[in-house]
Amino acid sequence: MKMTKREHEIIEFLLEGKSNKYIAKQLGISRHTVRDHISTMLRKFNFSNRVDLALFALKKNLQE
Repeated sequence: MKMTKREHEIIEFLLEGKSNKYIAKQLGISRHTVRDHISTMLRKFNFSNRVDLALFALKKNLQE
């Protein structure tokens, strides 16, 4: 499955262990929007938490 540019940006921050609040501030969006993007990715790739999503990204080399 393809990821959007924004999803790639958020994955980068997840790989660094950053919080939703930090990600939101850096991207100029709300924490709720960050949460929604992460929730969408969790559903898209069938994961239950952000750690599994980040590990998947590392394994698949999804980071930019």
